Amino acid sequence: MFSKWGENTEDIKKGDNGSERAEMKKEPVQVPGNEGGIKGGIELNSTNINTILKGSKLTGDINVTCDLELTGDVEGNIKSAHNSNIVIKGTCKGNIETKEGSVDISGELQSGNITAGNNVTISGKFSGGEVRANGRISVNGEFNGKLQGNEIEIGENAWGKGEIFYKEYISIAKGAKVEVQISKLQEELKVIKNTPDTRGLPEKKVVDYKSSTDIKPPVKEVIEVR
Repeated sequence: MFSKWGENTEDIKKGDNGSERAEMKKEPVQVPGNEGGIKGGIELNSTNINTILKGSKLTGDINVTCDLELTGDVEGNIKSAHNSNIVIKGTCKGNIETKEGSVDISGELQSGNITAGNNVTISGKFSGGEVRANGRISVNGEFNGKLQGNEIEIGENAWGKGEIFYKEYISIAKGAKVEVQISKLQEELKVIKNTPDTRGLPEKKVVDYKSSTDIKPPVKEVIEVR
């Protein structure tokens, strides 16, 4: 990607009647100092989809304010504080985080975590990390790690192992080859303060209901589907 089409050059050719005519020809312009790949963090700002093309390599963190489609290779973290959707069709070695958007892995994520404000879809390969989504996590590829979301869907082509934490719903399709430990996130009661009663009666305990993300929930089962 970081070799871009730049200035037009002219080729002078003879026409059929012997007259000269100019033909426009585009030549690729290399970004200076990045012939062997780009190093260092970058920030992508645009109202369109940013694309890192196949064959491009980037070492460093990426901050995006719009959607990103990666078909090249990145060694670094990809982060958005906005509702950016991030699509990985190439390879990424690092963490992916989008505050309100979704993440789609049809390529490969290595040794990194995914944090998404919306949904996460894995049809490629996810290895050695943790996936957290406020919405739904759909897996129909290879995974190895921890999944935690509101809803979890394991497709028939999924295979791998790890831990699954769901809040409302989980499904595992027939044909999936997975070895997982499944846990349902429970609501817990937590005392946050004591308030004295001015009438001389015993103290009142104020209880706050919060969703527990404890990695040791009370409901557990181990399932292997082949």
